[in-house]
Amino acid sequence: MKKRQLRRNKNKFKRVSLAFFGLVIILAGALFLFWPKGITSVTKNNDKQTSSISTKTSSSSISNSGKQVIYPTIYITGSGGDVSSINRLVTQLLPMEKAGDKPLVLMSDVQKDYELKVEGNISKDMQYPMIEFGTVAKTDSGSLFSKGLQKAISYLVEHYQVPWINLVGYSSGATGAIYYMIDTADKSNFPPVNKYFSLEGEYNDVTNLVAGETLTDVLKNGPLIKTTMYNYIADNYKKISPKTKMMLLEGDFDTEKQTDSAIPWADSFSIYHLFKKNGNEIIASLYPTKLRHSKAPTNPTVAKYVKNFLYETP
Repeated sequence: MKKRQLRRNKNKFKRVSLAFFGLVIILAGALFLFWPKGITSVTKNNDKQTSSISTKTSSSSISNSGKQVIYPTIYITGSGGDVSSINRLVTQLLPMEKAGDKPLVLMSDVQKDYELKVEGNISKDMQYPMIEFGTVAKTDSGSLFSKGLQKAISYLVEHYQVPWINLVGYSSGATGAIYYMIDTADKSNFPPVNKYFSLEGEYNDVTNLVAGETLTDVLKNGPLIKTTMYNYIADNYKKISPKTKMMLLEGDFDTEKQTDSAIPWADSFSIYHLFKKNGNEIIASLYPTKLRHSKAPTNPTVAKYVKNFLYETP
C-alpha cells in the first residue's frame, strides 16, 4: 500500500514539475516575442550618447536649438580702429586646439551706426574660437567701444549659442571692455563674462601720479585725480559680476617714470581697488619689457600671460 502511494506521489510530482517547466518555457517565449524591441540596445545607445556629449564639450557641440555652442574670447583692439595691433597677439597664440588656426574678425564701424562687417567663419570643430574686434574708425571712447561690442556680440548670440565669453582689452580697447560689462550687466540677452584680461589698459585718461601719491596708494584707494572716464567706472563697477576673474597686466618699460611709455601704471591699475572691493578675483601685475606700449601685443611674455590666465596652458 505504501509503495503504491509513493508511486502515485512520484507520478504527481513529475506531472507538476513538467507543468511548471512548460509554463516557464511558454513565458520565456512570450517575453522573447513581445518584449519591446531594442530595449537593451537603447540603454547602450543612451550610454554612448552620454559619453559622446561629454566628449563634445571638449571639441564642439550643437544645442537643442540647433546652434553650435561656442565659448569665444574676444580680443579688442586699441584706439587705432583696425585689428592689426591685437592681431599680433592672436598670431602668437594660434594655432590652438579647439580654437583653430585663424580668428574670426568682427568690425563695427563707430562712425556708421556701428555697421558690422564679418570676416572669416567659425568651423564646426571650434569650441573656443578667438575673435578679433575693431571699431574701423579711430577712437578712445569707452562708450563707442561698448556700443560696437554690443553689436558684435549680438551677432554671435544670433548665430551661435554662447554660454559665456572672455574679453581681452588692449589699451583703449580695455576701456571699452569695462564699459561694455557695465552697459550690458542688466541685459539678459548678453552672455556673462567669464574672464577679463587687460593689456596695458586705459581707465583714467592717461593720468599720472600727483605729488605725494604712490602706486601703493592707487592700488589701495584709487587715484587722487579722477577723470570722467574713471568716474563712469567708479559709479557703475558694482553692476559687474563678482564672478568675473580679472587680470590687469602693465609693462615696466620705464621704472623711473612708472609707465609703459604711453599709459602710466597709475592709470592701468586705477580700477584695481574697485574690483577688489567688488569681490572679483583680480590680479595686478607688472612685467619687465624693452618694448614700448604700441609693441606690447608682439611681446612673447604677454602671450604667455594670456595663455596662462585665459587658457591655463604654459
